[in-house]
Amino acid sequence: MSAAGAVIAYGDQESGWGEPLDRADLVLFSAHADDEHLFFAGVLPYCAANDIKAQVVYMYNHDDNPVRNEERLSGLWAAGIRNLPIVANFPDLFSETLEGALAVYRKRGFTEENFIDFYVENIRRFKPLVAVGHDINGEYGHGGHMLCAFALTKAVDLAADAGYHPESASKYGVWDTPKTYLHLYGEREITIKVDDPLDFFDGKTAFQVSQYGFSFHKSQHWTYFNTWLNGSANAPITSSAQIKSHNPAKYGLIRTTVGEDPDDATDFFQNVTLAKDIPEELEEPEAPEAPKEPGEPEEGGTISQNAESNNHAQTPLVAVISALGALFVLIFLIMILRRKR
Repeated sequence: MSAAGAVIAYGDQESGWGEPLDRADLVLFSAHADDEHLFFAGVLPYCAANDIKAQVVYMYNHDDNPVRNEERLSGLWAAGIRNLPIVANFPDLFSETLEGALAVYRKRGFTEENFIDFYVENIRRFKPLVAVGHDINGEYGHGGHMLCAFALTKAVDLAADAGYHPESASKYGVWDTPKTYLHLYGEREITIKVDDPLDFFDGKTAFQVSQYGFSFHKSQHWTYFNTWLNGSANAPITSSAQIKSHNPAKYGLIRTTVGEDPDDATDFFQNVTLAKDIPEELEEPEAPEAPKEPGEPEEGGTISQNAESNNHAQTPLVAVISALGALFVLIFLIMILRRKR
């Protein structure tokens, strides 16, 4: 079964949605619709507020519950995203281990390679500076999240190998992702800064904007995660620092081609150059004017004017040559006459 992703068919030009990005600074690999606001709370609004090109790629569709596909787009729009996401054709199946996830999908006709290939294809397509994915332990123990993390860790190596999945390599080229982070990874840890007010969102923090994005996922408000993200009426959560279990601001750098993060790093973008920071190409210098053919007018002149000036310039030389020729003829005649005597 093919693991190729598909763009959600939604709206038209009047809706304001743009096509998926041609190239991304960051690709967020989210398992389900709503995970981008929960376990990655603050990431997308931070990118939107700082003109960082973020593309969202989902592993699981919700075709059995179409309202979730509608909620997905409403939540993304609220978080500042204006380019359509990519959604794979894998159904949403629950499991509690990585092995369990592979087993339930195998029964539905999917292989481990299908998941890896989907990630490889989208890494090559969007060529991100930074890839961000789920906790290898599945946050709260979700096997589907574990499978996402597993596939991403494999894909970031294989996407740089032209011999792997040659179809997508031929279509998009290969790509060696400079930096890859997993949520809650325990090495080379970083806490991203999502609790500062943002002018772009009228003073709300990136974390608070993600809370707003999750508010559109009403079909999921019955779950534990509504309280986990928002707290209760008596104890509301207003910052990521208040969340102790699987904190959405904590990540670990699992792979880098551009060096380690400094100890004081508070975002994903150390040692990379964002699209907005690449200077525009300098204008090409004007080509020098081609040399003019004889008789071609100079700027502001006519052919006849320039030809006349050329003739005037040549007159003294012609006169000298004519005089020398006449003198030579005269000498020649004198020599002949002397011989006749």
